Amino acid sequence: MTSDDTTTPLPTPDEPSQEKRGRWTRKRIALVALAAVGGLAIVAAIVIASVYSFARPPGGPVANALKPAATQLPRPTDAATSTPAPSDAPTGAPATASPAKPGEMDARFGGVVAQTAEVKQDVKTPSGLTANVVSVESYTATATRPGEVSGPAVKVTLRLTNGTGGAFPLSTATVNAYYGSGATPAAPVAGDTAAKPFTGSLQPGASATAVYVFTVPADEEGAVTVTLSDQAGAQLVVFQ
Repeated sequence: MTSDDTTTPLPTPDEPSQEKRGRWTRKRIALVALAAVGGLAIVAAIVIASVYSFARPPGGPVANALKPAATQLPRPTDAATSTPAPSDAPTGAPATASPAKPGEMDARFGGVVAQTAEVKQDVKTPSGLTANVVSVESYTATATRPGEVSGPAVKVTLRLTNGTGGAFPLSTATVNAYYGSGATPAAPVAGDTAAKPFTGSLQPGASATAVYVFTVPADEEGAVTVTLSDQAGAQLVVFQ
């Protein structure tokens, strides 16, 4: 009996369909794209970190890269811009105070100026006496009374001559001294042995001499102003 040999082929795996192959291709493309994006992000982060690490000072905070840094210009120093004020006093000898004009009030001396004169110059006082500052000498004062100060001083010698027709009370005369261009009051040292103020009564035609001691800094002894009031409330005679 003869039978037809029939060969049954072995089963083979199913070949992927066209749709499945498309899905796999898209997945691979997506994975590759994601990997590329991730790699770029990592590279960018490394670059930014490197830039910041070089830009910021050691130990300082990281600056905001999006915010521009303010630039402050240096301020000029006072020494570079300031201009020294001109001095009214000339260089060399100390300057004395300039008194007010005759008939004008001079608050520095506490009264109205009657006359101005130089040392050793005769000048008439409001009461009719003739006044003369004989000398202004450097001196070292010795304090003996409360409030007085020993040290550099000046010794002022004055002479008054009575040209009036009657006796004049010398005890009413007031003598003060000032030093420097600002007319700083000089403190009297009445307790010093050299001090001999006016006292008693001056007869007509007679003269009297008195000595006053005032504390004055050594560097101002050449800039002394002397004022004389021959009686209370009288205008001043100013000697320089």
